[in-house]
Amino acid sequence: MDQTDQLQLEIQLRQARKADIEKRILDHKNEVEQVKSGIQSRAAPGQGPGNLPLDFLAIGDSWFEYPINDDGLPSVNQAIPSQLEKMGSPPPKILNLARHGQASTAVLSWENQEKILDVLTDPSKTSWTNGKTADGILVSAGGDDIVGDQFAIYLDYHGCGLDQARFDGILASVQASYMDLFALRDVAAEKIGIDPREIPIFGHCYDYAIPDGKGATLGGVPILGPWLKPPLDFSGYDYSKGLEIITKAINTCYHMFHDLAHDRVTLPGWHTNNFHLVDTRNTITRDEVRPTGWANEIHPYTEGFSSLAHKFLARLQKSFPGRI
Repeated sequence: MDQTDQLQLEIQLRQARKADIEKRILDHKNEVEQVKSGIQSRAAPGQGPGNLPLDFLAIGDSWFEYPINDDGLPSVNQAIPSQLEKMGSPPPKILNLARHGQASTAVLSWENQEKILDVLTDPSKTSWTNGKTADGILVSAGGDDIVGDQFAIYLDYHGCGLDQARFDGILASVQASYMDLFALRDVAAEKIGIDPREIPIFGHCYDYAIPDGKGATLGGVPILGPWLKPPLDFSGYDYSKGLEIITKAINTCYHMFHDLAHDRVTLPGWHTNNFHLVDTRNTITRDEVRPTGWANEIHPYTEGFSSLAHKFLARLQKSFPGRI
């Protein structure tokens, strides 16, 4: 493929992604209007529509958008938001703008921020069940900043494992993306005249992945990954040491997110990030055994995504008692 063909393909992919996002937004708007209409039609004469389901915006990476089933075939999204929409009483609605493979810096690119701001504040873009904006934002971001070919950057070449100083550098970048999301949420709230505390943000810290060299396949054809074993091999670490390194990396990520959730780092002039951390560690068993283990190095099987969604459900039930 020459450069012209490559450029044309990239343009087509970009257009396809934009069209897909616009379709998701339109589908969500139609679904919300149907929900509102249905509840209103069932209300007793003279009464309001009753409790509408919670409605969230989801952004992020493949833990929120993973369109491959357990047999490696194309499928509807298997990831956390799709599982969460089947849970709760009533189940929530979710406008999912996540796309697999996005680092946090891509999730918060100016174009994506513009889209997030539009859907949160412009009623002509989409509808929300509460009539104002999303009840909260679900975010999955940070993993793709670390895993992949660039994982070698954060590994010491002298047998010491994770290079803490370099790893802290990438975590600072991830933290910056989350701080920017908090600021963007505040801008959206101000634009529609509500308190930023009315739009809480919920995130997670991933789980203890396995560096076994297994990537994602589609119809038996490798399409993504592996993300962990090649850089570990290059840096001189075997599987056992790789497990230790990844455990340390995940725990370090957890502590960074924990600090954000406990307001140890906040935006200037604010006392709270209104960020809630779902501790997803130790959800997926550290093996490839179906259905509770890892489908590949960094993605669980569908039942694993369901287990992760249950952890989100428990946290949302705490924040929205009696509403989910």
